[in-house]
Amino acid sequence: MKTALIWLVLLGTLASLTAHAGTDNNHPGTGSFLLRADDGSWQPALLLNTDMQVQVSGPVAEVQIRQSFSNPGGTFAEGRYVLPTSEGAAVHAMTLEVGERRINGVIQEREQARKTYEQARDNGQQTGLVEQERPNLFSTSVANIGAGDTISVIIRYTELLQPDAGRYSLRLPLTMTPRYNARPQPVDGQQRTAQGSSTSPEGPIAGSLWRDGPSHQADIHVTLNSGFALHEVSSPSHAISSHFDGRQYRIALQDNPVVMDRDFVLNWQLPSEAGNQVAVFTEHVGDDHYALMMLSPAAAPVSRERQPREVFLIIDTSGSMQGERIRQARDSLIHALGRLQPEDRFNVLEFNSEYSMLYREPVNATEDNLNEARSWVAGLPAGGGTEMLPVLRAALTQPNEPGYLRQLIFITDGSVSNEREVLKMIEQRLRQARVFTVGIGASPNSFLLRKAAEVGRGQFTSIDDRAGIGAAMERLFEKLESPVLTHLQLELPEGIEAEIWPQKLPDLYSDQPLLIAMKLNQLPEKIALHGQQPEAWEQHLQIPEPQQGNGIAKLWARRKIEAAMDRLNQGAGEDEVRDLILPVALEHQLMSRFTSFVAVEEQPVRDADEPLDSQLVPNLNPVDHRLYPQTSLGLTGLWALALALLLAAFLVLNWKPRHA
Repeated sequence: MKTALIWLVLLGTLASLTAHAGTDNNHPGTGSFLLRADDGSWQPALLLNTDMQVQVSGPVAEVQIRQSFSNPGGTFAEGRYVLPTSEGAAVHAMTLEVGERRINGVIQEREQARKTYEQARDNGQQTGLVEQERPNLFSTSVANIGAGDTISVIIRYTELLQPDAGRYSLRLPLTMTPRYNARPQPVDGQQRTAQGSSTSPEGPIAGSLWRDGPSHQADIHVTLNSGFALHEVSSPSHAISSHFDGRQYRIALQDNPVVMDRDFVLNWQLPSEAGNQVAVFTEHVGDDHYALMMLSPAAAPVSRERQPREVFLIIDTSGSMQGERIRQARDSLIHALGRLQPEDRFNVLEFNSEYSMLYREPVNATEDNLNEARSWVAGLPAGGGTEMLPVLRAALTQPNEPGYLRQLIFITDGSVSNEREVLKMIEQRLRQARVFTVGIGASPNSFLLRKAAEVGRGQFTSIDDRAGIGAAMERLFEKLESPVLTHLQLELPEGIEAEIWPQKLPDLYSDQPLLIAMKLNQLPEKIALHGQQPEAWEQHLQIPEPQQGNGIAKLWARRKIEAAMDRLNQGAGEDEVRDLILPVALEHQLMSRFTSFVAVEEQPVRDADEPLDSQLVPNLNPVDHRLYPQTSLGLTGLWALALALLLAAFLVLNWKPRHA
């Protein structure tokens, strides 16, 4: 009897591990969206649906997101939802919509906004709060939603789109991949360890919902003001319909509304004859003049001499990459191997909880070595944690062979929560190398991937579907193999006073325009650009008649705030950065790490003694991601651990002591 009881306990342990790793726990198989309460019962969950309206003019996108929280339960409810947004969003307005009433939110310092919200919630007032958790993650809280009622939170932001050879891309995040909490790593030259993130920034992630369910649906409409017919308008993520009226495109999803289980991506290509060397967008706010300049240096490079390269190809094989993602990553890397030339050197690294290298040191790109690398990459499975720091340290600290340009191609979904530690690692160890990131999946962490490429003086490339891998990697290698404009400086005419962001201009690759945000006393008639390619390079540009635009001042302020946040990577203290950001965010009414939006309805709707049911509204698991435990073991590791426990139990139960 005792033996049977032990076996039952062990089998129960195995079953619980399996259930934890793979169950869809957002509903128990019924026809409604339910949530498990503390007592184990299933209760009606808050319903969340989204409406997105986008207006694009030139490189500027203005986005309105309406999130509607509906309460199907029988008591007052409070809901909190982590909203993924674009990493470049300048969030500048928030409105609380209760029936016919609209309450405009106000910007406050983060701690004060939280206190305002909590006091209103406890007083029984309907209230909303929007806070920044990460540069591309915001949390929305809504309190005192009555039974059967709906409260909407409307968020508005402006985003600057970065064109590439006349090609634009708009990404509207609709969900996110669970982010891995990395192990603390040693800090260079010190005995202490770096502080990793202790909590998951994304909140709960639920399994899939039925496609015609009552929650997590998004209705998306985009107006694209091009002024002329475009070469191409397409979406790799969703089927779309578009109508051009001679001035602008109206774009909608064919299946509106859609399940929020993948990002919406829209691409469009300008016709070649539409390219201009300079475009200027201006806005006047009070006595201040703001300008956004898009400068396109001469397409013909000074030199086409190709420098031999030493390429480190790094592929993420963690558990979040299982399924379609690892297939896309392997295909991307194999395509990259095919672009190496005999005079190049290379190595391949893969990482999850640990990392490994194909070769002890970079080898020549001979056909035999390339074939061996292709075979190795094709057999890589996915599983385990996502420890980025060790593999980056290994690649960036390898001795550099004289005469070779070192380039790192980092292929990943970016699903980690220690972004700052990763960026600091690249900043401190980059030296003469360049980092190019390739984003994989239906909902990559674009903030980390774009910022890592920026800090690494490289480029970010997104792989939105398997069919587009070849074209995306071809564009990437055109940049890898082209001369680069470095040490760029902007020269303004005498008498022009300007505060320019970014202050340190980035390196430019082939067909890549330079985007500069300015606050200045007057608009110049001409400017000059100086740089190296690698010879000294100079270009004088006439400023055309500016186009009036909205949100230019906020884009300038957003870039100034981003530059202040970058100081954290360079060792600046939290208080120092806060003092730089706070006055700018408050003046321009912008969301930031230190400011939040809060809105409060004056009249209470709930008595103090009435219960308030608080819920965390989950995001949906991305369509191409398999839920797995956020541990370094991963799902495979947990299975191995469970089987090892069963084997140990079997040996113990069947062991008979040897008698003397």
